[in-house]
Amino acid sequence: MVVTSRKLQDNLGVNNKIADYFANERAVPSNNLFWKNKRIYLSAGFGFLTIPLTFDLIHKLGVPLEILLADEHVSLMEEGFNQLKCYENETISFNEFLQQCKILLAPSIRQKKLASDLFTTLSGGTPQYFHLETKHKALARSDSFLFTLVDLDLSDEWVTNFLPYWYALARPILLLDDFKDLTEDRRTKDENTIIELGNNKQAIEAAFELGRQDLEKLKTINPQLAKYMQYDLEDALLYEHIQAEIN
Repeated sequence: MVVTSRKLQDNLGVNNKIADYFANERAVPSNNLFWKNKRIYLSAGFGFLTIPLTFDLIHKLGVPLEILLADEHVSLMEEGFNQLKCYENETISFNEFLQQCKILLAPSIRQKKLASDLFTTLSGGTPQYFHLETKHKALARSDSFLFTLVDLDLSDEWVTNFLPYWYALARPILLLDDFKDLTEDRRTKDENTIIELGNNKQAIEAAFELGRQDLEKLKTINPQLAKYMQYDLEDALLYEHIQAEIN
């Protein structure tokens, strides 16, 4: 689908100013691998939609738009995505990606405890200050997006309150990919929640239940988005390769 500001608002419950900013106003960043060969800022698929969805979630939890949509904040996020794409393209290692993030963010970090926990957890350690996703590794693979928060002046209490909502958004998105890519992930041995949970019928059912529970949480703050994603999650059970295992 073409990602319009109207669809972001009506289908996904995104604030009108955030929707307009990312769908209409924000230019594609130059020399950025994440947007390579893109002529518009937002493309269909949750890889790009996660940007306005997360910004909207942060705003719904109290961060003013003038802070969230400030050019220096958005530009920092975009460069982080560029480094992430370098890792995904295998031009740098994951450790090199983390080092690049440290260099990029160092002059701007305000939420030092979250930054510390992210670098520690993504390096395989145990977070000291906040409850990050450590139980299911496959459901933590989008946590690098949380670097988007560390340059904001956020209290520890705000971060503690935000994280359950973040996971209520991020984990179902990851699960949708896990359902779709299950056959390929088995072949390539990539991270996948269904494989991690046991790689059988019961694992499929458990993964679906994890997503359902998260969407119940998301419903309390963005019911439109939760409904939209619930439909996608239920549809994932109808994929041919999934049906072959649960019937």
